[in-house]
Amino acid sequence: MKVCLAQYDIVWEDKAANMSRCRRFFEEASQQGGELILFPEMSLTGFSMDASLAEPPDGESCTFFGGLSQQYGIPCVFGYAERDGEKLYNRLAFADSSGVISARYTKLHPFSMGGESCFTAGEETVCFPLGGMDIGLSICYDLRFPELYQRLSISCGAVVVAANFPASRREHWLTLLRARAIENQCYMLGCNRTGFGGGIEYSGDSAVFAPDGELICTAESAEKLLTADIDISAVQELRAAFPLKNDRRIEIYRNFYE
Repeated sequence: MKVCLAQYDIVWEDKAANMSRCRRFFEEASQQGGELILFPEMSLTGFSMDASLAEPPDGESCTFFGGLSQQYGIPCVFGYAERDGEKLYNRLAFADSSGVISARYTKLHPFSMGGESCFTAGEETVCFPLGGMDIGLSICYDLRFPELYQRLSISCGAVVVAANFPASRREHWLTLLRARAIENQCYMLGCNRTGFGGGIEYSGDSAVFAPDGELICTAESAEKLLTADIDISAVQELRAAFPLKNDRRIEIYRNFYE
């Protein structure tokens, strides 16, 4: 399955400008035979805490990305801030090739040091089936919390990390993506923004890591549509040859937290 990762300089809090960029990425993905296209966290606004930009559950972002997925026949994953009553959520959604939003994930770990405490934390893991495998969803700061990825990788052959990960911590980003791939024996699909937004520099470094930790491709800092082929058989073969998950002792790990 050919996966496309859209890395771009998100125009700060300007949905219309970012929609134009995202349309171009869909067009390019269509030309390259893309079967799934990923966008960074808060795809149309950047990592903004402005509550006025939050949308209802089926608001502007869902309508926009769902429409593009239907138009081009390419499923996509995108991020947005959602308002539901008095609560705000940092969410990822999956739109299938007919434009239907069939999966939504709420960030389990809001970045409190970055002022993200205004968002309510999620409670559940989320994945969706595509290309013969389950693909898990996660957002940015989640990457620092390995338990989430252990849980997802029970069924998932790949996990998305949609991010606004700053340039000052780029080595953390790349190191953690590789570590999550190795310890979970799954593809890690890290889609990050680049450029500047809200006074913060972003290095990009969107990357795809194979289940054995090999770097398949990276976009470095350029605005670019990164493409990679992923195959569930690579996950299955590695797990059969080196079945490390058989030696996990979940019953013991639970005791560590009591």
